[in-house]
Amino acid sequence: MTVYPILWDSGVYLPDQGLWLDPRQPRPRAVISHAHSDHVAAHPLAYATPATQRLVSHRRPSLGSVRGVPYGEPIALERCRLTFFPAGHVLGSAQTLVETEFGRVLYTGDLKTRTGFTSAPATPVPADVLVLESTFGKPHYRFPDAAEVIADMVSWCRSVLDCRATPVLLGYSLGKGQEILSALAAEGLSIALHPSLFGVTEVYRELGCEFPAYQSLAQPDGKPTVVITPPSARRNGLKALVGEFKTAALTGWAMDRSLKDRLEVDAVFPLSDHADFEELCCYAEQVDAAMTYTVLGFDEELAMHLRRRGLRAKALTDVDQLRLF
Repeated sequence: MTVYPILWDSGVYLPDQGLWLDPRQPRPRAVISHAHSDHVAAHPLAYATPATQRLVSHRRPSLGSVRGVPYGEPIALERCRLTFFPAGHVLGSAQTLVETEFGRVLYTGDLKTRTGFTSAPATPVPADVLVLESTFGKPHYRFPDAAEVIADMVSWCRSVLDCRATPVLLGYSLGKGQEILSALAAEGLSIALHPSLFGVTEVYRELGCEFPAYQSLAQPDGKPTVVITPPSARRNGLKALVGEFKTAALTGWAMDRSLKDRLEVDAVFPLSDHADFEELCCYAEQVDAAMTYTVLGFDEELAMHLRRRGLRAKALTDVDQLRLF
């Protein structure tokens, strides 16, 4: 069995090229696939799409040097060539193609092939080696149609409003919050955003995204009919701002029946900015790489299912890394 010079080192590491992909700790030279905080560190030199570069500078203004590289424009690095392609996860998210002496390595980063409101969907990129994220890499995570989920969410909001309460929708400040806001565009609702979400949404608008009217929850401009806030935001001050309210979490983890009780919310809806299990499998089959490495999430389980579907696949953390030296 061929062993490719790819390691796991708090992120994907190509030792021959001296390049890390989404490392969690600062590294000399790295790729930042998107601007979520768990994929960002203060590297002396990092590459990202211009949208990710702008979002990172908004959220982490003191971060190290980040060079913006547009989609589809290859740049030459030492012992490799790097090209970004849309990943569909959040605005600016990128798949990274690294062309090396031993072949084409495609790192998906967080991936979504379904069409969203604020980011272009991922499409397969030919590669010899695929490094595939595995967040929802179990068969249990098959998401319903997004239009149906949005319709259910809107219906729930209407029912909460009919009860003279305020619906509070929980979504991350970067990505999910903007998707929820876009989904409410045709509903004619007065929408308020948590201040952190408001700030990121202003950057989205700067980068060309269009949204329905919204205000910051910090602005005393009248009581909103719907509030969108990060799951981590404190909710104990909401009643003073909006009166009685009910909460709903929008996440792929809503496929877990226990999530509603664990999060202590009134409703859950399976709206995700990740690929589900079937998307991941179909994506790997379409790339049809000589070797697929799975990373993060349910990496071992996804690799097992990919092998059952006829692909060579293994969790990257299981690779015998001593054999590379």
